[in-house]
Amino acid sequence: MGNGKVSFQKKIVVGLLLLWAILLIIFGLVHSGLLSRKVSVFFFQNQSDGSLKLVEIPRQIKIKGLKTDTSQMIKYALKELILGPTQEESEAYISCVPAEANIRDVKIENDLIYVDFDENIESGGGILELQGRLAQIVFTATQFSPQSGVRLLIEGKEIKSFGGEGITDVEKPMFRSDFEKFLQGEKNER
Repeated sequence: MGNGKVSFQKKIVVGLLLLWAILLIIFGLVHSGLLSRKVSVFFFQNQSDGSLKLVEIPRQIKIKGLKTDTSQMIKYALKELILGPTQEESEAYISCVPAEANIRDVKIENDLIYVDFDENIESGGGILELQGRLAQIVFTATQFSPQSGVRLLIEGKEIKSFGGEGITDVEKPMFRSDFEKFLQGEKNER
């Protein structure tokens, strides 16, 4: 009977050592930043007919912890969107989002995603470029919930129009369906 007790204690010790080793590995991966998640950004691809088509580009992002909520994932994706196409991608893809823009915050309430940028998000571009910028933001922000709407904020305040002269109305939530023309390819008139 004593021999069975020793065997059981050995199993517990081995199990605890194994658990400890697994926790050390996970902690090491988290601490080193090697854990990553997949998000998507949306850029425009030049088509042979001269049009621009909105396309989804996957990105691997490093995360700081094991648990990352959807609003953080959207924020990471929007940061990647602002960075624009990589050097390798720049031959095939372009972005209407200014590199000087900064994402301040992302909040999700019910079926609305509130995306807060600094004022640089409005800088530069004609009406087609501004609409393209909004399309990129909406598609990137709604990748985890395509039916959701997006409300744009600048410096923490909801806005009614977008662009230096209020060219584009954004008073209501924006949806993917508002920008479907960019999925088929929009003529490049720049």
